[in-house]
Amino acid sequence: MLLITLLSIIFLQNCKEPIYQLENQESYSRIFMQSASNGAIEKSLPIADEWVTFSFGAGYGGPASLDQNIQVNFEIAQDQVDIYNQQNNTNYELPPADSYRFDNLKVEIPAGKTGSNSTSVEINSVKLNGTKAYLLPVRISKVSADIPVIEELKTTYFIVKGFYETNPYEPYERTDWEVIEVSSDRAEGTPVVQGLGRHAIDGNVATAWLSNYTKVNNWRPQHPHHIVIDTDKDNEGTEMALHGVTIHGRISTTSATQNTYLFPKQIHIETSLDGTTWESAGVFTIPYPSGGEVGNEATRFPKATVFLEESKTCRYFKITVLSSHSNNGDTTAIAEIEAF
Repeated sequence: MLLITLLSIIFLQNCKEPIYQLENQESYSRIFMQSASNGAIEKSLPIADEWVTFSFGAGYGGPASLDQNIQVNFEIAQDQVDIYNQQNNTNYELPPADSYRFDNLKVEIPAGKTGSNSTSVEINSVKLNGTKAYLLPVRISKVSADIPVIEELKTTYFIVKGFYETNPYEPYERTDWEVIEVSSDRAEGTPVVQGLGRHAIDGNVATAWLSNYTKVNNWRPQHPHHIVIDTDKDNEGTEMALHGVTIHGRISTTSATQNTYLFPKQIHIETSLDGTTWESAGVFTIPYPSGGEVGNEATRFPKATVFLEESKTCRYFKITVLSSHSNNGDTTAIAEIEAF
């Protein structure tokens, strides 16, 4: 009720001189963040090594004009992250400490004015280390005069995330890679030209790993299908920062959609340092390759690049195909796996 009364006073104050004199006018005066009035502020930034600025400040509302300058201080409200998550059924974290910085955590509302100068927070999207969304709550921490702060307008929530316009990473060399496990595979040809797990990293898009499609007693392996890759087969103690993967589908030579139905639709990526303990890097849905006409490049040579929400340091990684674009089909195929 107090908030409604205050906002009404501010409106009238901006329109014309008040007709009625209120007793104890100072008791209706409040400090607030204008940027907190419309919910969380969501910012999606192209991932680049540059600082992007977001401004904010403080406001004053009340029937009486300020008779002095008011200093307002701000702080990072780390405790508000858990509260926000509980209230909104989310699981945000604070951004990495080196990914944001402040111009100044203090502003001033001049005497006779209703708004302060602006200050700002800067975000560097490269330092977010991926496409994960983070929550940065900025809260009024101190007011120089004995003027209360509107609780509902005390904190501004910035939700920030990065996105890739292009892939800035080069694929890792695969000379020291080895496929150490597949849920199933299927050798084709004499001699074998494709079908085995190792064909997913042999550097040849004309070969592919195929899940076993041969039925025995009217049954064959169904989704999920997985493949596990060791990126340090010579055991040299090498680890890599995994930012994402590019998956090439089995190529089609006669029809635009002949093999696209085998292309992964939903995948789960996991990483490990020891090949035993695994950490999820996320579940990703891959759109169906565009096109459809015979000879279309997208459907003859389907591929997709998936970026992790946050990079993972690992030696091993596992790709589990949860479903393929065949929808009701049992099998999948991957011609090449690249990591970056």
